[in-house]
Amino acid sequence: MRSSRFRAAIVMSLGAIALGLAPAAIAGNDVGLVVDPVEFVRGAISVSYRVESPFTPRLEETLEQGMPATIAYEVGVWKRRTFWFDKSIVALRREHKVAYVPWANSFRVRSGFGMGARTRSVVSLDSLKTWLFEERRLAVVPAAALDSTGTYYVTVRVTIRPVSEEDLGELEEWLAGDAPDPASTTRGLPRSLLGIAAGLSGLGERGALVKSARFVPSRLLRPAPLP
Repeated sequence: MRSSRFRAAIVMSLGAIALGLAPAAIAGNDVGLVVDPVEFVRGAISVSYRVESPFTPRLEETLEQGMPATIAYEVGVWKRRTFWFDKSIVALRREHKVAYVPWANSFRVRSGFGMGARTRSVVSLDSLKTWLFEERRLAVVPAAALDSTGTYYVTVRVTIRPVSEEDLGELEEWLAGDAPDPASTTRGLPRSLLGIAAGLSGLGERGALVKSARFVPSRLLRPAPLP
């Protein structure tokens, strides 16, 4: 009797630990991150999400003055395991660095890492919000890679942070490469940005982590076949 109670206590303790270490939503989702139910699209498990309130008024103001910012997403697929840690199946990370370029009158967005990074221009803050903060049917993992009868969920984390000292060093060539007046830059950055960056200690980082509803791959609705 005593040994059975001891085993039961161990199982309950492990369950509590697993629940405590599994991904959980960050308290106070003030950025308005919404994750839609997972879908089966063209053989892949896909997720749609949006960030409804990414910027505070103060952050919008400083962005339009030329302050760079970083927007990062982490999307993961987890397998639910009873009385044990949930298992990470896939983890994707995407990052965008944003800065307003006054001589081009547009926002410059650099997406990705290293040699694979891509740069594009966005004409307004509203267009920036539409492009960066809404994702439709992102393919996360092939459905065939999952246990068809297992229970899974998707997590989405978004982080929005103002420029750091490391960012300034990384962005110097990117922002100043086409500056019309190189003499107006310091370390490759417009002098005005250095003053803005020096006064950002109160802005801080914004973010949220949200789980999707649980799903079983074999029970996901398949799209109607093409005629």
